[in-house]
Amino acid sequence: MWPWEHLIFGYVWYSVLHHIAWRRPITDAEGLALALATQAPDLVDKTLSWTLGVIPSGYGPAHSVLVGLPVALLVAGALWTRDRARVAAAFFLAYCSHLVGDALALRANGPNLGRLLWPVVTFDAYETRLGFIERFATYFGSFVAQMTNPENLALVLGYAAVFACVLALWVVDGTPGVRQVRRFVGTDH
Repeated sequence: MWPWEHLIFGYVWYSVLHHIAWRRPITDAEGLALALATQAPDLVDKTLSWTLGVIPSGYGPAHSVLVGLPVALLVAGALWTRDRARVAAAFFLAYCSHLVGDALALRANGPNLGRLLWPVVTFDAYETRLGFIERFATYFGSFVAQMTNPENLALVLGYAAVFACVLALWVVDGTPGVRQVRRFVGTDH
């Protein structure tokens, strides 16, 4: 999944569960925890693989239910003990949504639970040695080619519809995350 797809997937899950559990607006702190946690496994594992060459593929300790999930649980627990229950819930649910999204990864050859079982399951090293920027650019170029292919118009329209629906949900939720940025830059008085 792409970073924005992980963010959308995690945001929808959290928003729905948040409305059921708390029936209050999502705070900026929750929104920021969501944004960070939906990206964390890739920020760690892609860097370890694509930049540092420590692990052979982009699925490593941060994607692992054996390593990354317990660490995420510890972070959420630390937040919880500091009276940040909703932020803890946002962080943990968003982190888990990343793992679920990658396990399902329907565009990447279908569901694969092995992506979550590092170091028990490992993947072969990439055939080409590219750095983080080069590998991202290669993948993104392929994505853009797919999205601009006229044969994929239905896919593009569906993709745009999902974005529009999630954007509407985010606005209904009060644009969490943006309020804090506006306060920081001094435009929200």
